Amino acid sequence: MDKHTILLVDDEKNILSSISRLLHSDDREIITAENSREALDKLKSIGPVDLVISDNRLPDFSGIDFLIKVKHLYPDTIRILITGYPDLESVIHAINKGQVYRFITKPWDNEEVKIIVKQALDFYDVLKDNRSLLRIARQQAELLKSVKQKYPDISQAEFDKSSLYIIEEKVISENLSEFMQKYYIKDNKESKE
Repeated sequence: MDKHTILLVDDEKNILSSISRLLHSDDREIITAENSREALDKLKSIGPVDLVISDNRLPDFSGIDFLIKVKHLYPDTIRILITGYPDLESVIHAINKGQVYRFITKPWDNEEVKIIVKQALDFYDVLKDNRSLLRIARQQAELLKSVKQKYPDISQAEFDKSSLYIIEEKVISENLSEFMQKYYIKDNKESKE
């Protein structure tokens, strides 16, 4: 399993180190930034991350505005906002414009933060797998279309009878192979143990 990458943004170093320690795990890489400009520079150099957790009160511009920018640049990245002063208007703005996944209020409960982050990363994985399955479905639809064009004698009724038609050409998509390895090889290893 690949490591999840989390970007933490807060202008207070003690909060950054506190959250970093809290979320530290062998399957996570934690990157920190003290303001939104530094965070954007890091994102430009390393590319998209799985999760961004940002304080709302940053020295250069608000965490909400930063997360809106992240959404536009990296739409697949999950976004969480930490705030000590939640007001309804800013919450609505963050949800509508920045599509913030969750809010964490200061002071936070450590166990609750761990659960929120785990749920966010699980959600990210599900979205990633859904995109992979969608690519597989599109590839299969294209393959079926090309088979129908190559073999026009095959009627739709023949496809409908068994929902299976054996073709001479064998096409294995990289996405399908990756998906199968992720889920079925792991299951086979577990069943052998």
